[in-house]
Amino acid sequence: MTRIEPLQANFDLKVLNKKQLKQVREATLYVLENVGVRFPSDRALDIFQEHGAMVDKDSQIVRLPAEFVLTAMGKAPRSFTLFGRAPDTELLVGGGHSYFATDGCGVETIDFETGDRRLSCKDDVAKMALVADYLSSIAFFWPMVSAQDYGRLAPLHELDAAYNNLVKHVQTETVMGEDLARYAVEIAQVIAGDDDLREKPALSSLICTIAPLCQDKEGIEAAMVFAEAGIPVGFMGMPTMGSTAPAVPGGALTIGNAEAVSAMVLMQLIAPGTPVFQSLLVSGMDPQSAEYLVTLPEKYLCNVAAVQMAHDWGVPALGGTFGLNHAEPATWQLGRDSVYTALMCALAGTDITIGLGMLDASTLLVPEQIIFDDEIYHNHRILARGLDTEMEGIAVDIIENVGPGGHFLSHKHTRSHLRDIWIPELTHPRMEPEDNQNGDIRKRARDKFNQILAEHEPTPLEEAARHEIDTILRNAEADLGR
Repeated sequence: MTRIEPLQANFDLKVLNKKQLKQVREATLYVLENVGVRFPSDRALDIFQEHGAMVDKDSQIVRLPAEFVLTAMGKAPRSFTLFGRAPDTELLVGGGHSYFATDGCGVETIDFETGDRRLSCKDDVAKMALVADYLSSIAFFWPMVSAQDYGRLAPLHELDAAYNNLVKHVQTETVMGEDLARYAVEIAQVIAGDDDLREKPALSSLICTIAPLCQDKEGIEAAMVFAEAGIPVGFMGMPTMGSTAPAVPGGALTIGNAEAVSAMVLMQLIAPGTPVFQSLLVSGMDPQSAEYLVTLPEKYLCNVAAVQMAHDWGVPALGGTFGLNHAEPATWQLGRDSVYTALMCALAGTDITIGLGMLDASTLLVPEQIIFDDEIYHNHRILARGLDTEMEGIAVDIIENVGPGGHFLSHKHTRSHLRDIWIPELTHPRMEPEDNQNGDIRKRARDKFNQILAEHEPTPLEEAARHEIDTILRNAEADLGR
């Protein structure tokens, strides 16, 4: 049985006050109008020009007046629903819950059997989709690694592996270019069946921008195809302080904000009312080694600021969590940094969030890591929920009934509520199996992973749908080659 346990925060964490939020918005609007963003796509440039934006086709730079931006962004919905392929997998994005997902798209895997580090393949995607279908922390699925055994068609085969092994919503971050996007839309329509994709999107997309102030040609052209089909599409800015952004958080936020907003504006010009969402992941450059750093206090603050900025534009926010620099699970540093990324985003009210299950800056799949992250997620789910101080939660009547010197062990209230207390299994293993009680925590995580892989049986995709997707994949191969 597939379960989804979303996170709902009863706190309201903010790192930007109203004045600061206004300052970032004003700086972003200034950059959009006076500096501009490069769109290396003739189609995108034509659409902007047709709608009255300032377009320089030689430099491919588009400048957007403030009123132009605000008018377009006013057409974007604050909430929308993502659909899986089974009942009870619908996700109301922007409805007050935080839905978490896996991370992706890595290029290496620690082999599930040999433990060797190798290039990833389609079978890895399929196995992780099955595990993600089981874990209640995961509400939707990012293909976690690349199906590199399928070359250029890898993104389509990642969708195939995902839909065949889980019933939850799938979001792609690898389908790039107009041609691949059109085939992805066909696959999504197979999953949606007779339903209109605009009404029941079985696929969504996340497109990364290029800092500073550029769009990716293949990414933006795929996004335009998705917008026309009614598939929700989000944009993630990833500025690095000191290299692709000023060496200050505010400058990085402004650059990432401008990149994402300019792309969301384009989506509204193509199809007003297109569901869009915004994401911004700031990182830093080590001044001595030039290493890419994602474990910085400034990054964690920027994660929260990014949620506030998306909501300030009136669109949902996608938060980035976990996926840190470390290559080994079960380390003190990894546990520390995972708490900052995931808990702070959750308390800030992020609508959808990615990150579970990957290491080494989201490039390496270590199978048992998703079990560690699942346990961290559920800790955060309890923390974010807060405390119940209503009648049942305070239990004054039970205290009165038991009285001084008594005990609560046999009371009906205790029997009703004691099992509601969530206990982390990795650190507090149950009585069985006995051979796990004294095993190290990494072994317990791997044992649970292997058990899920061996025993969980996702609801199979209907045979007719499988055949249709196979036909689409064959057509794509004939058209685009391997």
